[in-house]
Amino acid sequence: MCEIWKYLTNHIRQDFHPGLYSTLAIFLAICISLNYHFDFEDSFIDLQTGYRKYVFFFLTHSFMYLIPVLIIKAFRSKDIKLSAKFWLVSLVAIILLSAQRSMVYFDTNFYYLVNTEIFVWGLKVLKNVLGVFYTIIPVYFLYRLTDKEAGYFYGFTKLPEDLKPYLILLLIMVPILISASFLPGFQKQYPMYTSTQAHIFLNVPEAITVGIYELAYALNFVTLEFFFRGFLVLGIVAYLGKAALLPMACLYCSIHFGKPMPEAISSIIGGYILGIISLETKSIWGGALVHIGIAWMMEIAAFVIKSN
Repeated sequence: MCEIWKYLTNHIRQDFHPGLYSTLAIFLAICISLNYHFDFEDSFIDLQTGYRKYVFFFLTHSFMYLIPVLIIKAFRSKDIKLSAKFWLVSLVAIILLSAQRSMVYFDTNFYYLVNTEIFVWGLKVLKNVLGVFYTIIPVYFLYRLTDKEAGYFYGFTKLPEDLKPYLILLLIMVPILISASFLPGFQKQYPMYTSTQAHIFLNVPEAITVGIYELAYALNFVTLEFFFRGFLVLGIVAYLGKAALLPMACLYCSIHFGKPMPEAISSIIGGYILGIISLETKSIWGGALVHIGIAWMMEIAAFVIKSN
């Protein structure tokens, strides 16, 4: 735990700039306020289908990533290298994330590919595994073409040396999550698993469909950590330096716009902290362990409350 604390304090001491951080905080406050005031993602983007949905996600993600990059450039013009390769990598990142979130092709065709009895459950599972195909595999090919000398595939192939600090972090989160589980917003959002007729159609105990979903749910956090704390931190640090964490955290906040506002706000801090850990350890797996642990604890808490 002391090691993680050292990572955080050293990074903030080296990277913190009052003007830059304040400007980004104002930018995020405006974006969060507008999204929840107009319910932009839930009431507009989520109602789109096909390539229209992709286009609106692409515009949103471009705004939430590139505006912070330009703000950083304004404050640190001498240190930031916005080369053609940076713009290429950033464009690829935004294209892949937008394709995953809009589920291009699957969004309009999945209904015809499966039986109606398992559609809802199957769609939820699919959403959680698509990150492998929309992000990890395409980024791997980009890595092989442009960045393979890094040698650790953006933190994916390097394991953390000590898991104890991450387990302590999870223990610290237990009372916080228990308290949050009694809030109406939490109970409306969780558990992410929804009971359906899928287990009846498949002729298996519902524990099987729950288990498959929760494993897919965990896999989604691996792909999230790889994409945000791996690709967008370890793959971008050569261009933005330690400031690579800032646009990553802003973009990471935007993928929580469909969740309760406190979760979107806390994602900024959580994404920033996990980014520091990834940057210092050159591994995404400590962050993935924390992310999966928190997600599963939230699921368990929600199951327990709704069963009583």
